[in-house]
Amino acid sequence: MIGAKPQAMLPRKPRAVAGKRPPVDWRRYAAQVRRSERKLPRYEHPLAISLAVSLIFTIAGISLLQLVGAGIGAGLQQLGSSVASSLPKPQEAELVLGETQVNVSAAPVLEGLPEFTRSNAVAIVGTVPAFGTKPGRAVLVSVNGKPVGTFTLGSDGRFGGTPITLADGTSIVTATLIEGTTEIASTSATVVVDRVPPALSITRPKAGDTIEGPDVIVEGKTEAGVDVSVNDRALRPNPDGTFTERITASPGPLALTILAKDRAGNETKTQITVTVKQATQATTAGTTLSATLDRTKVRPGETVVARVVATENGKPKADLAVTLQVGVFTVGTYKTDATGTAIVGFAAPDHEVDDVTVVVLGGGTSARVSLTVSAK
Repeated sequence: MIGAKPQAMLPRKPRAVAGKRPPVDWRRYAAQVRRSERKLPRYEHPLAISLAVSLIFTIAGISLLQLVGAGIGAGLQQLGSSVASSLPKPQEAELVLGETQVNVSAAPVLEGLPEFTRSNAVAIVGTVPAFGTKPGRAVLVSVNGKPVGTFTLGSDGRFGGTPITLADGTSIVTATLIEGTTEIASTSATVVVDRVPPALSITRPKAGDTIEGPDVIVEGKTEAGVDVSVNDRALRPNPDGTFTERITASPGPLALTILAKDRAGNETKTQITVTVKQATQATTAGTTLSATLDRTKVRPGETVVARVVATENGKPKADLAVTLQVGVFTVGTYKTDATGTAIVGFAAPDHEVDDVTVVVLGGGTSARVSLTVSAK
């Protein structure tokens, strides 16, 4: 209308559309955002709060577990101490040598107990380590699991002195350190009682034989593991008990004493007498042999080289078959070369021999040389 007062310009309200919610005024949305910022600052964001709370609970849980674990550990330690106090006293003591820890057993030590014997009465003597010697303790001796006696301990830990009786054959002797009915520690040893002398048979020579000298071969057989000597000269039998020995003798009567002794001390002795006659050497006319060794004293099993020279009418004898023997063993047969020489290497006996004869045979004649086998 003309002359009417003009009105202030107001924002136009959005027109509602049928069937739809009218849109929100942007000014109302901006005002709502400003109010939210005033109520919830940025540093109090919900995610940060959640992480902080989780961290606090984690630390508290770990501390609680440590307290519970410490309590359980103390309980187990107390339980272990209680169990240990109810067990028998230790059987071993710890000894530190340098930086090495060594366990020393409190088991009795049996002294002088033979492994083999021909006596049924065996003395029991021994000692207990100082740390195992205490009042009220003793040593119980058993044979094959059956108690045969109890020995008191001296102040120095020694016990025994009284013999026990063992049956023929193998026995297991056990010495046990005891305190009342409690067994502290034990030790065992095997003793074989053997009262039967070893078998001994002489294959050759026979008593009364006449033997062409100067060498006399003695052969025989005994039990395995038995020591044999011929005229006080010790020798080592083969594993099956067979043995051979060579003795150099002068013409005339020769007494031979063969002794077999087992590990228990049982002995079997055979004595025979033979007659040694002068050797007759049948030689082919003009053929001679000589033998030398590169060494006359060697260690058992070492290699020795023999040099054999054959001559005929003062000239080298070529293509002559010569046989080398060491003791009673034949090394082999060889032929001389154009110079009448044969070089033969062989192994010395594997045991000590004061005087072993090396013999060369060939062309109806022979040569001898001596060899000493010693471990020294």
